[in-house]
Amino acid sequence: MSLELVWLKTWIEVVDTGSFARAAEAIPLSQPRVSAHVANLERALGCTLIERRVRPLALTEDGRALLPKARAVLAAVDELASHRHSKNQLSGLLKVASFASASSAFLPAVVQALRDRHPALEIGILDGDVQSIETALYDRRVTVALRPLRPEPVDHALTYRPLWREPFVVLLPVGHPLLSEEAVALEQLASHRVITIGNPLQDSLGYEAEAALHASYVEVPMGTVSQQPTTLAAMVRAGLGIGVVNLLAAAMVRTDGLESRPILDLHRHRDVGVWWHSERPLTRASKAFIDLVVDSPIPHGTSPVPQNA
Repeated sequence: MSLELVWLKTWIEVVDTGSFARAAEAIPLSQPRVSAHVANLERALGCTLIERRVRPLALTEDGRALLPKARAVLAAVDELASHRHSKNQLSGLLKVASFASASSAFLPAVVQALRDRHPALEIGILDGDVQSIETALYDRRVTVALRPLRPEPVDHALTYRPLWREPFVVLLPVGHPLLSEEAVALEQLASHRVITIGNPLQDSLGYEAEAALHASYVEVPMGTVSQQPTTLAAMVRAGLGIGVVNLLAAAMVRTDGLESRPILDLHRHRDVGVWWHSERPLTRASKAFIDLVVDSPIPHGTSPVPQNA
């Protein structure tokens, strides 16, 4: 039997992206070429791997049986390739997803330490919100990610190691009446328009802030949502509302014209972990990244995630 590795890679790309067209964009190859690779693989194995008559794309019984073995083969090839410089040095490209405040407060030291140990290893970082990070892991555009633990991902095959817990704070423009307080009580938020981090196309308040405030039975006027801490800070600075944001996001923005205060009696936090897909073999580089992240000091002002969280 003659079987080419590129056929296997193309087939897995079709499986992970969910269509021949998206696989063609991701690889990139022409769609007829992608179809030819999959057909060649099926011909070499003597079986059908993809059920083409149903939508969305589905694997046949033979396809489901082959998938974990195919992933293991490609992982073994990656392992072998990473040994080309030395047995102790990693090379190639490690793709990581993260969110803005973790990328600012935590990732630089981790990336520097990883590059010091493995100079031939390239590291690509994709910043996004929780949904786009989950999608990037699912689509194999990245192999590891930093992501808040909530909301829980739709794909239950994603797993994590907990890293740190950080509180929410109120971000206020200089001169705001609430700055007369050392800490802001929850009921004091109820009369103010709130600006939070979230998806502007889906959220009216932002998942984390909404969950935290609703858990404490606090209702606020209709808020504004931004995906970027820097945009949120600019809105607060302009007097468009007060920010309710995680500690690291508040710490990463320009402080001119702004001050922050802790929130009293808010018992919700942002818990953060390092994530990967449990059904896909990890490369040596991904394992090295996870080990380094778990062993690294957590950002200033945060605490370890409790074991029962």
